[in-house]
Amino acid sequence: MANPDYKGVCHVALAQEGHCRPGEVLLGTDSHTCTAGAFGQFATGIGNTDAGFVLGTGKVLLKNLSPTPLSDTYPNMSMGIWPSRIHIENLVPSTLRFVMDGEMPHYLLAKDLILQIIGEISVSGATYKSMEFVGTTVESLNMEERMTLCNMVVEAGGKNGVVPADSTTFKYLEDKTTVPYEPVYSDAQASFLSEYRFDISKLEPLVAKPHSPDNRALARECKDVKIDRVYIGSCTGGKTEDFLAAAKVFLASGKKVKVPTFLVPATQKVWMDIYTLSVPGSGGKTCSQIFEEAGCDTPASPSCGACLGGPKDTYARMNEPKVCVSTTNRNFPGRMGHKEGQIYLASPYTAAASALTGYVTDPREFLC
Repeated sequence: MANPDYKGVCHVALAQEGHCRPGEVLLGTDSHTCTAGAFGQFATGIGNTDAGFVLGTGKVLLKNLSPTPLSDTYPNMSMGIWPSRIHIENLVPSTLRFVMDGEMPHYLLAKDLILQIIGEISVSGATYKSMEFVGTTVESLNMEERMTLCNMVVEAGGKNGVVPADSTTFKYLEDKTTVPYEPVYSDAQASFLSEYRFDISKLEPLVAKPHSPDNRALARECKDVKIDRVYIGSCTGGKTEDFLAAAKVFLASGKKVKVPTFLVPATQKVWMDIYTLSVPGSGGKTCSQIFEEAGCDTPASPSCGACLGGPKDTYARMNEPKVCVSTTNRNFPGRMGHKEGQIYLASPYTAAASALTGYVTDPREFLC
């Protein structure tokens, strides 16, 4: 295993280590810093030059594209409400509000929700805008699923994503931080650039076909697409809950995978969870045992892995023009290696189901 001081992919490790707190500002030199918005935190990616400026001055400049002045949108918000030492100039971007209601079907995950949204508004539909997620469906999600939602706002061009902090947030943080924090919420009279509503109870499992995250399709519509491999990992789909979801499908099927299936946990803690946590309904089996019985590759050391391609010797990189179902976040040409490779973005449920058949597969085939 890796150095025990190594935590793993920052977007997941920061949450696990208690650095994602409601009402604070988090800036990082990676576009998926927006993941932390799941905690009711303003989190966004910045460039290295901006990061140097922040470290040197404690300030960052953001464009204000809001249709109304900041004081009108958040009349009770002063800069002093943010415990962060970073002073924000000209916050905030204009906001798109996504209201998701209805009982979450047992065959759906947050990845399906965000693919639905991106397919609805396109990869440029939220450019430099804030995306706020509310509604009974969102309230029912655990923290890692909320992280999946916020993680991919940048794939819609979003500046940041946010889920209002609630009891689920506070409970998650109980044993992770002693730093005091003060949640910030949209005011009752806040204005939104647009509002979108979804009845999630009617949603079906989705994929994003090559070569764009907004190339949305029903998984069942792609059942004739033969695949060469499956990749479960990344800051989007390499969290503990993601591997538990994949294990659930493998357990339900009792079958072996028909294509190479790569497992890349996001952090050291996730790696440990794979080997120690029992999968519900398994009679005490861990994810690692279920993965081994299904014929998957041994879980790799924590990393971003092949999500961003990398050098040719990167674990699970596509060095040939193969077809892959992946729980990652981007499927542009060359994203996972070979520029002619085809990537179907999907939830861990859909990825696991596809591994079992060798074709893009609706997980309902195994999740009764």
